[in-house]
Amino acid sequence: MTITNPLGRVRTQSKEPAISPLLVLTGALASVLTMAALTHHTMQADALLPAVSLMFFLAASAVALTAWQYPMPARQFSYWDAAGVLTALGICMAAAVEPEQMVRLVAGTEASP
Repeated sequence: MTITNPLGRVRTQSKEPAISPLLVLTGALASVLTMAALTHHTMQADALLPAVSLMFFLAASAVALTAWQYPMPARQFSYWDAAGVLTALGICMAAAVEPEQMVRLVAGTEASP
């Protein structure tokens, strides 16, 4: 006689995340762009690009912590991939900052040299 345990199958927790990594990436991009749009008028023009870069790195670190907690198979888009995309965007934003812009930002002057 075969004994089955249908309740045992119901009680096992699925390792699948409740929110997909693509949705997390979209939400992180939307939140960074929303914060940049909201702080655009209150920040100095020189400080906006470094701040957006920092926001991308912070979002990437939050997604990387999620990736560490919820590992996924390598054959699909994972949280690690989403963190990598956010990191690459942060690097691109940081590379777009001009050296003179950083000098003015660190020195605290608003006039260009």
